Amino acid sequence: MSDTKILNRQIEAVQLGTYCTIIKDMLIQYRSLSIVKIAVFSFILKKQSTLQIECYNAKNTTDLVLKALTQISGRQKEFLCQIPYILQALDLLIKNNICDQHQGEIMCRLPSTASHQAISGFLHNAILESHTFTDRQFLKEVISIV
Repeated sequence: MSDTKILNRQIEAVQLGTYCTIIKDMLIQYRSLSIVKIAVFSFILKKQSTLQIECYNAKNTTDLVLKALTQISGRQKEFLCQIPYILQALDLLIKNNICDQHQGEIMCRLPSTASHQAISGFLHNAILESHTFTDRQFLKEVISIV
């Protein structure tokens, strides 16, 4: 196997591992999220951890979902490239009995007391607010912003 193929496989493994951790941690904290919301919020969480910056804080109280989505504005190509990794991570979590899937919702099988990475106050509130959006509404907002 060539060095390039080995490097690409290593990059893929790191991407999958990162998304598995992010998704598992989100689901431990929120118990259940739709696939659409997992894809978007896991991408935002990965970008935040990579860039180590936040645009908003927990003091923001209005239009939290829309403000959260602005963090991926202009990153359509990058987001679309990450979707296969996110879906593969979801598949791995389901196959390893960490999560269950039922009618487009992913639920965590781990106890809520399991350790997980803390999510910022702002993004935590945005994820909670996203529960008031149907997947269709949420996806419309994503498409209009990204």
